[in-house]
Amino acid sequence: MQEVSSSSVELPIHLRARTITRRLIVAVMCLTLAGALSGYFWLLEFPFPASKWFYELFSLDGELNIPAWYSAFSLLFCSGLLKTISVIKTQDRHFAYWKTLYFIFVYLSLDEAFSFHEILIIPSVRQSLHLNPLFFQTWVIPGAILVGVFAFKYLKFWFNLPHKTRYLFLIAAVVYVGGGLGMEMVGGLLRVDFGRRTLITFIGIFVEEFLEMVGIVIFIYALLAYLSSLKEGIQLKIYISEK
Repeated sequence: MQEVSSSSVELPIHLRARTITRRLIVAVMCLTLAGALSGYFWLLEFPFPASKWFYELFSLDGELNIPAWYSAFSLLFCSGLLKTISVIKTQDRHFAYWKTLYFIFVYLSLDEAFSFHEILIIPSVRQSLHLNPLFFQTWVIPGAILVGVFAFKYLKFWFNLPHKTRYLFLIAAVVYVGGGLGMEMVGGLLRVDFGRRTLITFIGIFVEEFLEMVGIVIFIYALLAYLSSLKEGIQLKIYISEK
């Protein structure tokens, strides 16, 4: 009978908050520069054939392309860190908050990849209610309500966080929501006043996506720094069997 070895194999993975943050910042800068170039091609209405391919691949306002997948995976990484914290905090009185945050970021990751929120963009509602151009993208109305409810529900939780984590969370939230919700509203106003294919409208899109990506990077750093204060090392065990 073949004997199965019971010895374990260690595969150490070192997650250094500052190193990861620096690398993510480089990735964000590269994506925004590529997005700016794709926007230049878009404004010129694709001066040569490859420019349209480049735009579809790196457009900051596009779907199922490199910037969208980057944002989706970075949000998924946030959810993984939140899941780890929730496991550590199982006996903590704020366990439910961490677990809910984990599910929220799983949804945000899927939404970034597949744009579920666009289901709530209903032109007929905008036209029938004569909404202000700030609400051109009608999803921002329920989005703003949900953000308000979230802020109210999590206020006590936020006050109980360590000083550094508390303010990093606040900065990340302001930057991310300011881009994802605030600049989306400004973008709607610019689109109505100046048209879709204009430089100022593209600048609004550029700022929106840049703020979203930067907000995620700040949040990742905050989570990694907080996690390091809880545990110096975390053991992940994987059991493999034939059956």
